[in-house]
Amino acid sequence: MSLPLLPVAPGWATGQVHLVDDPIAWSSDREGPEVTVVPALWWPPPHPLPTNARAAILLGLPTGPTAGGPPLPTVAGADVDLLLEGERVEVNGSKGTIAIVGVEEVLVVTAFLEREDGRILLLQRSDKVGSFRGRWAGISGYLEDPTPLEQAYREIAEEVGMAREDLALAAEGDPVLARDGTRVFVVFPFRFLVRAPEIRLDWESARAEWVDPREIRQRPTVPKLDRAWNQVSGRPVPKS
Repeated sequence: MSLPLLPVAPGWATGQVHLVDDPIAWSSDREGPEVTVVPALWWPPPHPLPTNARAAILLGLPTGPTAGGPPLPTVAGADVDLLLEGERVEVNGSKGTIAIVGVEEVLVVTAFLEREDGRILLLQRSDKVGSFRGRWAGISGYLEDPTPLEQAYREIAEEVGMAREDLALAAEGDPVLARDGTRVFVVFPFRFLVRAPEIRLDWESARAEWVDPREIRQRPTVPKLDRAWNQVSGRPVPKS
């Protein structure tokens, strides 16, 4: 399992996660190798790292230059809820990836359909699905087709009955990482403009609503649905 982040400093190392929540006190009580997890705003560190630090993961993205940091494998762009204190991770600063030992990577797509008036389609998951029952979501599914885009087209056809010719691809976003227990969902988000907004629901959804996108934050949704929408809401229309 290899989760995509951003490379900051090259190298590879492994250790137990230490989530730093104090801008001054960065050490823990452990003696074994650790991976220091800190907000990107605190990087480069103003003081030497603990002697057992073997790598670093930055929460969020740096707002300035990262040069001058310690020569440890370092990646950036993680969310604070992606990692748990004490679990073992592998950090590849050269590729900009991490692997969380014992956690399964699950690849999924999420497609947002947008009408001419700017409203988007949200689906409430039925009690027949295997996860997140009753939560609101876009059109989603596990990645089984050769590409995320092909999977998105298939899910749209199955879940709301729209064919490819009814859609215009408006945006394709970077993957969003959402943790759920021992799983990390790698979500590939898409936004499509619809020419005719008539839909036909299948068994996976209890109901559907066309809503103002700002309502996403006001509803109980699947993890990181707001982040997935943000990834595609301001993107330019793809050229191909």
